[in-house]
Amino acid sequence: MRFLLLLILSSSVLALKPHIATYTLSISDLEIAKELRVLYKEKNVYYYTANAKTIGLANLIKNYEIRSKSTFVIDELGVHSQHYQNFERDGNEIKKDFDIYPIGQQVDSLNMLLVVTHELENNPEKKYFNLLVNNGRVLKKQRYQQVPSGNDNLIKIINKEKKLTAFFAKDKFYLPILVRKNKFTYTLNTIDFN
Repeated sequence: MRFLLLLILSSSVLALKPHIATYTLSISDLEIAKELRVLYKEKNVYYYTANAKTIGLANLIKNYEIRSKSTFVIDELGVHSQHYQNFERDGNEIKKDFDIYPIGQQVDSLNMLLVVTHELENNPEKKYFNLLVNNGRVLKKQRYQQVPSGNDNLIKIINKEKKLTAFFAKDKFYLPILVRKNKFTYTLNTIDFN
């Protein structure tokens, strides 16, 4: 009985919380795009989608759209991408169109912050996160580090090489609520957990 209870608890620890979230992308406080992200799970496979489009004045200057989908599994070694699709369009011009099948311990550009979410959910004191990210063009090792955030609810993660700072909220199942990279800011607006 005790073994069964431990098995059930360890299985639930491996799970990411399905959700629907909206984010805003800004440059110097000017909102330029809205994005809808959805995470759902069927059997033991996760599906994560992101659909973004420029808004307001930014849309008049640059009519940009991004649609991405990541299919992945979670096991005792962590998150593993199985399929990654990314389509980007600027007006009528296709900028990117990837459809890849990462192998081994690889993660993709879309689910890499969910990988950090998963790691923090299982070990909030973890200081270093080493990811092998396949962005559709290249495979690259990326190193993220946890640093003090000054807030009990937030965990601050940085990547010095990418000049990225991200804040993950404990009260939102460790999902990223704010990401800064150079002059861009990516902010969580709404979230609904299924």
